[in-house]
Amino acid sequence: MKEIFKIDRQILPTQMQLIEERRPYIAFIGGSGSGKTIGGALKSLKCVSENAGIYGVVTAPSYKVLESATIPAYEEVFTKDILISLNKTDMVAEIISGGKIFFRTTKDPYLLRGLTAGFFHMDEAAESPALAFKILQARLRQEGTPMQGWLTTTPRGFNWVYNEFGAQERDNYVLIRAKTEDNTFLPQDYTDKLRESYQDEQFLLQELEGQFIEVGGQCPFDMKALNQMYQEAKQREELERELGFIYIYSKRQIAKRYVIGADAATGLGQDDSAFINMIASPVGLEEVCSGRGKMPEAEFADILARKSKEYNEAMITVENAPVGKATLQKLQELNSNIYKNKDKLGWPTTATTKPMMVEDLRLAIKDRSLVIHNLDIIEQLMSYVRDEKGFYHGTSGTHDDYVSALMLAIQGMKAIPVSIPMKITYPGSWRG
Repeated sequence: MKEIFKIDRQILPTQMQLIEERRPYIAFIGGSGSGKTIGGALKSLKCVSENAGIYGVVTAPSYKVLESATIPAYEEVFTKDILISLNKTDMVAEIISGGKIFFRTTKDPYLLRGLTAGFFHMDEAAESPALAFKILQARLRQEGTPMQGWLTTTPRGFNWVYNEFGAQERDNYVLIRAKTEDNTFLPQDYTDKLRESYQDEQFLLQELEGQFIEVGGQCPFDMKALNQMYQEAKQREELERELGFIYIYSKRQIAKRYVIGADAATGLGQDDSAFINMIASPVGLEEVCSGRGKMPEAEFADILARKSKEYNEAMITVENAPVGKATLQKLQELNSNIYKNKDKLGWPTTATTKPMMVEDLRLAIKDRSLVIHNLDIIEQLMSYVRDEKGFYHGTSGTHDDYVSALMLAIQGMKAIPVSIPMKITYPGSWRG
């Protein structure tokens, strides 16, 4: 079927590099308008042209991105004599060579399991979770095919894409960079107008130069330690998943002490409620289960109470704030083991205690006294910054609920009678 691969269009040098690359995993990292998605579609065209009957998986972070950007790029590249049909209900394309392309979102990475593929293309990959990449790698098992996976994306800070392709050189991984200005087919003043519009230098470097950079501030945590944590977490599979969003990594151990950090949300806005349950030992804290999702505070409290009872009456640390009071009240009604500060329920996050919480977490990461298995937590840590005004938060478009939960777990750990050699502060007035 090689005669199919005929392209009646000019191809950029970086796109051709992607098309011709033979290594198993490829990241095409570029600025806005650098031809990333089209390049990924051209790579897919070559793959189906040279491999009759091949199955491919093409993903985007949401249906909106699939419908507005990814699929239109494929319809532009795959002419009607190649693309027999595209069912936008089932999101499956039939190829004249006998192959199929499955278009999927990465919102729930576990739905990607069960597929067998000869290639995958993750469009806007930095907006997708690391778990999706890990699962897609395991889908490459169609015999007699190249079994390649490629990413096309604008970088988004030092998240999992950086850890996979930018942090170190590896034999089976290759990074292709493209600047917006490299696309000679764009309108003449396209890049100049964007440069004039983007006042934030860091944002400009990300969006036009395709550089890995923290936008909006500086991450306070050790990136080398986070990278090691990420690589170790990739090797760990959860034992089970509850309610669709709670990941269980280990069962209860008798006579062990557990602590739960919980960041509550109302369930009405963009924020999720998140918790991390950790086992406390002389060497530090290790995650045993975690979860996040949108739900009313009372429902969140029910989950926390149940997990506390399952894990030896684990101490639950919730922030004593307007959002969180309903969770604390319900936990009290359920007779749960709640962190107290001077006999007052919950942890007081203030302008004074917040920097201490961040510093405790920073030292725990630096000293490798934290073991995290959930890749989503590590991604949030990588995207957590201190801005020029001194405020801590996730970079634009990212969540930080797991980071808050982790900091609260560390503060809760201080109040339980177990010796843990973590370099963290113990101001007497803050002890529970």
